[in-house]
Amino acid sequence: MKKIFLLFLFFLSVLNSLSQNKRVIDSLTALTLKSDDTTKANLYNLIAAQWAGSDPEKNKEFGQKIYAIGETTGFGKYKAIGLFKLGIYYYTIGRMDSAQAFYIKAMALAKSNKRFQLEAYIHQNLGLVYERLGDYESAIKENIAALKIFETIKNDFAVSSLKNNIGIIYIKQHDFILAEKYILEAFEYLNKTSNAGGLCYVYQNLGLIESNKENYSKSNLFYRKALSEFKSQNDLNGQVGVLQNLAMNFLNLNQPDSANIYNTQSIVISASLDNLNGLYSGYLNQANVYLRFFKSPKIALRYLDSAASIKELHDLPEYKIAYYQTEAEYNLCYGDKVKGFLLMDRFLTLKDSLLSEENIQSIKNLNTKYDTEKKDLQIQNQSLEISAKEKENAAKNKLLMFGAFALAIVALFGFIAFSNFKKAKKANSVINNQKEMVELQKEEITQQKVLVDEKQKEIIDSINYAQKIQSAVLTSEEVWKKISPEHFIIFLPKDIVSGDFYWAYNTVNNRSVFALADCTGHGVPGGFMSMLGNSFLNELVVENKMFKSDIILNKLRDKIIKALGQKGADDRKDGMDMCLCVWNKLENTLEFSGANNSLWIIRNKELLVFNGDKMPIGQFHNVSAPFTSQLIALQKNDLVVLSTDGFADQFGGESGKKLKSKTLKEFLVKNSDTPLSDQKNELASLFSNWKGQHQQVDDVSLIMIKVI
Repeated sequence: MKKIFLLFLFFLSVLNSLSQNKRVIDSLTALTLKSDDTTKANLYNLIAAQWAGSDPEKNKEFGQKIYAIGETTGFGKYKAIGLFKLGIYYYTIGRMDSAQAFYIKAMALAKSNKRFQLEAYIHQNLGLVYERLGDYESAIKENIAALKIFETIKNDFAVSSLKNNIGIIYIKQHDFILAEKYILEAFEYLNKTSNAGGLCYVYQNLGLIESNKENYSKSNLFYRKALSEFKSQNDLNGQVGVLQNLAMNFLNLNQPDSANIYNTQSIVISASLDNLNGLYSGYLNQANVYLRFFKSPKIALRYLDSAASIKELHDLPEYKIAYYQTEAEYNLCYGDKVKGFLLMDRFLTLKDSLLSEENIQSIKNLNTKYDTEKKDLQIQNQSLEISAKEKENAAKNKLLMFGAFALAIVALFGFIAFSNFKKAKKANSVINNQKEMVELQKEEITQQKVLVDEKQKEIIDSINYAQKIQSAVLTSEEVWKKISPEHFIIFLPKDIVSGDFYWAYNTVNNRSVFALADCTGHGVPGGFMSMLGNSFLNELVVENKMFKSDIILNKLRDKIIKALGQKGADDRKDGMDMCLCVWNKLENTLEFSGANNSLWIIRNKELLVFNGDKMPIGQFHNVSAPFTSQLIALQKNDLVVLSTDGFADQFGGESGKKLKSKTLKEFLVKNSDTPLSDQKNELASLFSNWKGQHQQVDDVSLIMIKVI
């Protein structure tokens, strides 16, 4: 059966549909009325993103506003963002020349202002422009430029998207081996992220590969998976592309009725969205159905005319090629045969130019260059590791030589001492005999002391090792810096191992989850509880993607009760108190839930207190009421403070009394204007001076995070 040739008209432009939550947009719009210029620019950017999938005019409107703020404030990054939004607008309406011009201007500003992530996105969008224009070599160059930046900053979702784009270009070049390689790599990167929407495009592209191999049944399986994913994401634009691809497969399987059903669905959805890409390719697909299978030239011509009326797309090479083919076949069968031959010649010429050997080879050379650079970087890193290892081994050899020399000296002195001992023993044999009983008793006592010392050393060594394990499990400084570069943590265990622990995690969608907990007891028992809490937080947040603070505490309580076998009010009240926050940086809001712990926010020399629920995470008098959450709107320069009760409960001062939380709060407010590094030192001094010669009564922990 003759394979129907259409260059995947809808799928040429992968649209990232964002939700149109009207309440969110209204809230953002209201905020802009009372915000400064830089805040307005960020809010305009968010509003434009919310409308991007349904109203491209919003990109133009807010792009101009963001650019104007950049002009007023002199901030080049806002001018770059504004031009980028305008480029997206012109790309969406099919004005590739204008889109290209705005992207290039935005690129220059992004580079000069060192906005690397924005620069990468502009490269990616320029790639889409060149792809539309049929300039695949330039499209690949732009995609690889973006890919290098995203690999450097470790943005796995963006890397996945770019590898997907490169795979599409190889599909259009009919190089299905390289296409499949890049799309499968995209799938691997996608598995590293928590973005649920990316699988749609991977499945769709795998379906395209199988379709071009004429494995239509296998292709349909991938398409149906993609359609299911798009529906779960409520992505209507994505559904249009898959429906049209399914329609093409059924045409190739000689099942026009099924093709007609899928294609009609795609046209209806495209019309509701004003999706010109979907309408154009849908009209051409229907023209094919009525021309080749239903033998209805009048209806076919009507669909052809509808496609031609979409001028924004009709003159682009990748769209024009499919139109030429369909109109040529119409004229050859039912119209002007001379015109049909002329159009078929145009179709073949344009097809050959897009699939030329020279073009394909240029793109493969770019791919080889990218792979070579990547391998060279890996080799360079390996060489640095080897060099460092050699230096480390040289240092170890010097240490071994010094140790051997020291051991020889010790052996010499040992030999001399032993010789002197034998002489003294022989000279004083009478005295030694008289004191034999005394020496035996002394030796027994010494052996017992040695045994006690050894046991004590074993215990202390074990506890010290447990402390190393606990330190390794606590969230690293690198993670906290991503939450806010301006922060500090005071962590003073009462014993070697702490019953307090802190924990944090940053999501890929600009959320930060962090917590400070005080477990039952301190020392080794508290340390065991802290390890348990840390492990369960990783399971709930990192593995199961729970980002609601109250739900996290409820699930954590269930796991603690189950792990400790707590069944009733008479059981031990082991558990933990906790302060847990989820910071949504896009909306600059903080969701807080507390178990016997409060959250403090210092704003403009004023302390705001948000009380948690009066119950621990664990069994509590048969109480199983759910934990609640509070949503807090943050402001720039807010200081977010999490603290356990170790500070307030410490005895000291001239009267040997507790420090109390009131003293701590007043101290924090008084010093809130000083740099955070100085605040940390002042707090440490406050605790040390207050404690004086008194024994520390509990683990002491405090975290301060500045909103910047």
